[in-house]
Amino acid sequence: MSWPIQKSIICISRVSAHHEHRLPDPTSHHVLHLPGRDRHELRLECFRFSGPSILFAFTSSRTAAGRCSLMHIGAFRLSWSIVVLVSAGSFEFADGETSPRHRHPPHRQMRRDTSLHHHRYHHAHHAAVNSVGEAALSQVDNMQDPRPADKFGGPQDNDRLDEVGLGNGTQPKVEGKRAWSQWACALMCASRATDGCCSYKDDSGSCEFLPGSPTRTAETGWTQAQCIPGFGTAKCTPWSAGRCAGAKPEPASPGLPVWELIWEDHFDSETCVPDTAGVLRPSPEFWSAEIGYKRGKELQWYQPKNAECKDGALIITAKRERQAWEKPQGPQCQVVNWDSSEQPLDNISCAVCAPPYFQYYNPCDLVRNDDSGGPACDCSESAEFTSASLMTRGKKEFSYGLFELRAKIDTRPGAWSSWWAVGDFDYVPWPKNGEIDIMDAFQRMVKASVIHAGESGLPSSAIQHAGARMIDREWEKYYHTWQLEWDEDFIEIRIDGEVILKLDLSVADSKRTSWPNPFTEGKKFFMILNLAVGGHSGGDASLTQFPSQLHVDYIRVYQKKGTTVS
Repeated sequence: MSWPIQKSIICISRVSAHHEHRLPDPTSHHVLHLPGRDRHELRLECFRFSGPSILFAFTSSRTAAGRCSLMHIGAFRLSWSIVVLVSAGSFEFADGETSPRHRHPPHRQMRRDTSLHHHRYHHAHHAAVNSVGEAALSQVDNMQDPRPADKFGGPQDNDRLDEVGLGNGTQPKVEGKRAWSQWACALMCASRATDGCCSYKDDSGSCEFLPGSPTRTAETGWTQAQCIPGFGTAKCTPWSAGRCAGAKPEPASPGLPVWELIWEDHFDSETCVPDTAGVLRPSPEFWSAEIGYKRGKELQWYQPKNAECKDGALIITAKRERQAWEKPQGPQCQVVNWDSSEQPLDNISCAVCAPPYFQYYNPCDLVRNDDSGGPACDCSESAEFTSASLMTRGKKEFSYGLFELRAKIDTRPGAWSSWWAVGDFDYVPWPKNGEIDIMDAFQRMVKASVIHAGESGLPSSAIQHAGARMIDREWEKYYHTWQLEWDEDFIEIRIDGEVILKLDLSVADSKRTSWPNPFTEGKKFFMILNLAVGGHSGGDASLTQFPSQLHVDYIRVYQKKGTTVS
């Protein structure tokens, strides 16, 4: 900020035996003497230098011990009128000379150090001054710090020590209850940003809020104020006697959540485990790797070896294995480790599992008769792309809490990074089981969404609630943090602290969808972390030079232990 500065004068006071009155000229050094009490008067020495104009006026009175108490009053003059209180000191005189007990630096040094001598003004007896000195002192006296009016939102004298902590001391006035000042109570009620009535009890520090327009009672010891919302906050009327009455009052402050870390994976040597070749892979205690073509007509064949722990991060790599013209001739899939006595199966019948058909049910969902978990119809040798997908199903499942992931993504055409959660309920198919897409990143966009069933319950009528932001290549160079906060009432999804989607979960209640709400009553969800290629949203993979990678620094899950006012 640039301030227009007038010519500067400093007047430094001393006790003098002279009695003369003259006004200081702002162009030179002058001394101004003003009569004082007890045959002592005020002497003002005026000096010119560059900077803000400052006028110091001091009063003095001789005490029995020969001390002179100096009250500090300073007037800072800029291009508009501003008065600032400056400093105080106690001086002792001997033989008419000034011998300061607390010596201030010379006037030029003092100008530099004024900010170090700002103290709250204290009442004291002043020496009477006449003429210019009296006018200067009376002007500053009018600007001293009286007790503010008892209005909503203004700190009172008894709040001065509590402006930082917003409370009356570290211990509540009433055992077992939180004690706030009236000012702090006002702030918390206003922060609700809703219609309501705020009540405060002085002797206990109790602060309550009743939403709506409750009645008022004349209960002794209480004050109340009506709050009216606007512009994302609220304004409240001045405090008046009485208490808001009606339904059960709520604490004025809903408090902040207190989170407890219950699980995390940093994808380092402490959690990842080496395979037979010594390469670190995600922990099988937490994660299971999907194998095969899984959903969404995506072009990649999922396989475990495309997920690796390296340099303290999980790296999922999507690779181009071959061009379309390099695919083998004949059947695109081979039967592997399958007992045909259970169900007849051959290479021709497996062909529907590969592009362009992408069938996901029988026979493509038949699992090999070994411990690999792979499909009996193995199409890996004809896949154009490979990648990895990890899920926590049956190992780490959660309901409600704060979920956090830090990752670096690639959204070039064809690359589709995702971190999502799906309900794991017996015999409840998608979308009735619910889906939460915390991170959906593709084609220079990051999206968050919540999906549940419509009235028919069929996949074709699934209802999606979504929000998104556009990003650029520069943004993708760095790690970013995704968060899901989920409780029985709402879901909120954030990226680097910015809310992308917030949803009231009553939208999925049975009275609206004809199906049980999958996001309430503590139902368990498992997580999926994957990098897909193409598909419904990924875009044209032929436009991108592969490989593409998803880097994940960590995943953490917290559960709410309570709030700061619990």
